[in-house]
Amino acid sequence: MRSLNAKVKRRVGKGSVFALLVVLAVFVLAGFYAAASGRLLPLRAAWPHASTATASTQSSRVEQAAECRVQDEQSKTEYWGDVVKPGAGTSKKPGLTAASAQECCLECKEALGCNLWVYCSDAQQCGQQCWLKRVGRLDAIEGVKRSGGPWTSGILPKDFDRDVAMLPAVDQSLSIVALRTNHGAIRIQLKPEWSETSAEYLRRLAATPELCTSACQFYRAEPGFLLQGSMRAFIPPNSVTKPGPKFMERGDFGWAGGSAGPDFFIYLGTQPATHFGHDHTVFGVVADEESLQVAEKIVALPAEAPHPGDMHMLLETESFKFEIPAAA
Repeated sequence: MRSLNAKVKRRVGKGSVFALLVVLAVFVLAGFYAAASGRLLPLRAAWPHASTATASTQSSRVEQAAECRVQDEQSKTEYWGDVVKPGAGTSKKPGLTAASAQECCLECKEALGCNLWVYCSDAQQCGQQCWLKRVGRLDAIEGVKRSGGPWTSGILPKDFDRDVAMLPAVDQSLSIVALRTNHGAIRIQLKPEWSETSAEYLRRLAATPELCTSACQFYRAEPGFLLQGSMRAFIPPNSVTKPGPKFMERGDFGWAGGSAGPDFFIYLGTQPATHFGHDHTVFGVVADEESLQVAEKIVALPAEAPHPGDMHMLLETESFKFEIPAAA
């Protein structure tokens, strides 16, 4: 009996091994067949998210790289335009750099509001600077093109101005808009009687907040004097200047540098700004004390001046979004 049991066990053991070898052989042959026919085995489904995401990311990057293929005629070319991200900076706030012109182009592709990129092709002269810039209209590009120098530049077909006629209608009775920051909201009492076109520009940005580019931000801080920023958007800025109705007072909003915008400032001095005269187009006032305190928080953020006597620029710009306050 023992001899019989032993024989049965040996046969069973041999049979199990043989069956296992057959299964493995079938699986291997199936794998060869799948590879030859270009099909994938169902085992890939064990990692669907990772493999799909990687393939999608790689495909997207390949498409972007193809769009950013640099041509010979782009060398020794520089485009001027509104700066989205500077290529030069300070030790505490360095500018944007890139390892190649193609990488600079990819930086522009991923940056909201960028449609021009300018790369330094000579590291000895300008240290691989990558400047991201923008123009509002495609037909304006030739007017901002400069030849010569160590620059390689390109254009991307995106983020040009939108047709105002195609945008939603604006509520002309809207009298208060707000800038929502990380430190709270700054509400602006519009003064159309001081500058109707400026008030219209802010109403439109509040009605369609996505018009703001990444340059809707505060960038300059002079405590006891002013807080300066930009309201650059995907529509043409206000284009009309008008002498201020009075000396600017604490909490007044005006376009910076005597321009028509979109750079602006909030005057934070304690005395009327007689030194400004009536040179600035003033279009609104801080609506309440709470909003004024938000402005004071932002103007107190860390800032530096590159050289003595220069403007103090925030080490980290403070972005904002337009909104219509609930009580407006």
